[in-house]
Amino acid sequence: MKNKIIVGLVSSMLLTTFAPFMGSVVQAEEPLEDLKEQIENNKGRSRELGSVIEETEAEMNSLEQERQELEGNIQSLQITIQELSEDLDVQSQRLVETNEEIENLNKKIEDLTKAIELRNDKLMTQARATQTKWNPTNVIHMIISAEDISDLISRVGVVSKLVSANQQVIEDQRRDQEAVITAEAKVQIEKAEVETLVVQIETNRKELKGQQVKLDDQIMFVAEKYKMNSSEKDQFVSEQFELAQETMALSTEIRAEEKRLEEERIAEEKRLEEERLAEEKRIAEEEAIAKEAEEERQRQAEAERKERVALAAEQRREEAQEEEARKEQASLAAEREKADEQRTAAANRQEQERLAKAEEQRVANVEAESRAQSTAAANRREEERKAAAAQATAAANRREEERRAAAQATAAANRKEEERKAAAAQATAATSSNNSTSSAAPTSSGWVRPASGYISSPFGYRTHPVTGQRSSFHSGVDIAGSGPIRSSRAGTVTAASYAGSYGYRVIVDHGDGYSSLYAHMQSNLSVSVGQRISQGQQLGIMGTTGRSTGIHLHFEVLKSGRAVNPMGYIN
Repeated sequence: MKNKIIVGLVSSMLLTTFAPFMGSVVQAEEPLEDLKEQIENNKGRSRELGSVIEETEAEMNSLEQERQELEGNIQSLQITIQELSEDLDVQSQRLVETNEEIENLNKKIEDLTKAIELRNDKLMTQARATQTKWNPTNVIHMIISAEDISDLISRVGVVSKLVSANQQVIEDQRRDQEAVITAEAKVQIEKAEVETLVVQIETNRKELKGQQVKLDDQIMFVAEKYKMNSSEKDQFVSEQFELAQETMALSTEIRAEEKRLEEERIAEEKRLEEERLAEEKRIAEEEAIAKEAEEERQRQAEAERKERVALAAEQRREEAQEEEARKEQASLAAEREKADEQRTAAANRQEQERLAKAEEQRVANVEAESRAQSTAAANRREEERKAAAAQATAAANRREEERRAAAQATAAANRKEEERKAAAAQATAATSSNNSTSSAAPTSSGWVRPASGYISSPFGYRTHPVTGQRSSFHSGVDIAGSGPIRSSRAGTVTAASYAGSYGYRVIVDHGDGYSSLYAHMQSNLSVSVGQRISQGQQLGIMGTTGRSTGIHLHFEVLKSGRAVNPMGYIN
């Protein structure tokens, strides 16, 4: 994580030309182009280092993926081992039950054997009695000596019952003997099957344990190679950082030129703004003049229209006067042309109406033509005004867009400068925090239980659950369960990685000669080396990585580097 932060800072410093300047100062007499060329060369070398860093990170990612695949295989093996162990427990229980069943059947066989022996004794006794008392002569004599038919039937029935009873005893004897033979065979077969299955399961479990040990060795090899690549990457990042510092120092020499260009840009923006305001003022004046001219043209058109209407009215009055004169002449001639008076008057009225309508139509046509001409002229003037206004607006918009683009460029440069300053401040704060954390003493006291669950294996000598080694010393306690694992005390993380038989483990130094170890965790650890943690802070999740027979936490307390019984420190 620290390397990624450094690479990000280096890239930011190389790409930012308006950065705050530090480091040694190059002589101001050197040409600006030479300085820029040297900066470009540094950037080129930095890009090459960036490519090498990316390749190293890609190889590290590949190793990480390989390690995760191996861990997945280990977890699958551990699950299979756990399932086989559970199956072995089931079959062992079944073997116990089978042995109990054999004992019950043996008792039953013993009871049946005793019953058979009793029946044998009874049959032998009856056989001897039959030989002595119930020979054929005695039976015939018993039948012949019957006093009557009823007595004969009774005596024959007694003989028949004796024979039937002996046959039932013989049948029971045969059935019990067959049951004993069948039960013994069944029990022996089932016992042999269970014993064979138990041996097979135990063999498979040992083979899987051997595969797990091989995978552990492969993970350790991948982890060592990953560590070597990480060291090379740190060297490349350090060189890239030195190039960035040199580039920043060179940038000091071009600060004056950049400042001058910025002042020219600001002056140009000011000039463009003044031109825009002047252009807007000119357009406003032109629009006011055009509006005033339009109003004058409308007043002239209205005056012309009124004049034409007045002339038309005057012409109608003159025609009316002429008509009146004609009427007077007709009235004087009425006496002479009395017979034609009505026809002439009617014709005159029709002519007057026709002339009046024609005059009204002519006046209307003249007014319509005048209005059309006035409207067309007004429309042309309005279109010309709108076109001029549109051109002026477009020019103003272009100038406004240019001004906004320049303002946006300035704002973008300012944002980059602020982001660079914030990144540099964060890096400085992170460095200060790391330096102060490494030497700080823990602020919490006492110990807390690191996980929930029951103690499945205590501290001290035991038979190892994986290797089967007797008198193996257990340097911690196992807490069986699931869920998060938390730091028993505050301190600094000194180890957070995969470690062979421990699997994923975290070691926390508490700063007073004590440290604690948490093993067999899942791969997604919540802390990293050098991190300062508080009491109860989560370190990871309970898992079964490394040499483990199930999900649990292996917890150790070390005093001056030696393991002590954790139960003396936790509840």
